[in-house]
Amino acid sequence: MGPGSWSYAGRMALRLLAVAFQVRDAPEVGAFWTELLGREMTGDDRGVCVPGDDTQVGLRFVETETEIDTGPNRLHLHLTSTDLDDQTATVRRVEALGGRIIRHRPEEGHVVMADPGRNEFCVIEPDNGFLEGTGFLGEVTDHGPPESGRFWSEALG
Repeated sequence: MGPGSWSYAGRMALRLLAVAFQVRDAPEVGAFWTELLGREMTGDDRGVCVPGDDTQVGLRFVETETEIDTGPNRLHLHLTSTDLDDQTATVRRVEALGGRIIRHRPEEGHVVMADPGRNEFCVIEPDNGFLEGTGFLGEVTDHGPPESGRFWSEALG
């Protein structure tokens, strides 16, 4: 093992249950993702959760009073599509639920969108290859350094 790596012989399986986003209106943003993903929403005094399952990560929305930056979030979600009609239908559904298009350049293939809490995400083009078989919520990506991805890859197996 090299510097910065770790190992634990009796390591238990680690499962990521949800990723959290700070938003000004957790119920509104949670309701958006509940409808879009076709899931149930749970809540408590700290926020709301749109639980995942064995193959899909959950999303947690925590209330904050701090003004939210309008730039891209560090954590970024990618939604998949099966064909161009499916991608277009997803974009229209996002808009109908209160989301909006941030950027759509056909040569890029994907559509950058934002939920009602201004959290940016992409609707990825069909046949992209790297998200094949992942499900509708295909990926949670991090705009951090590559070491961060390697850490979580090893930690989550």
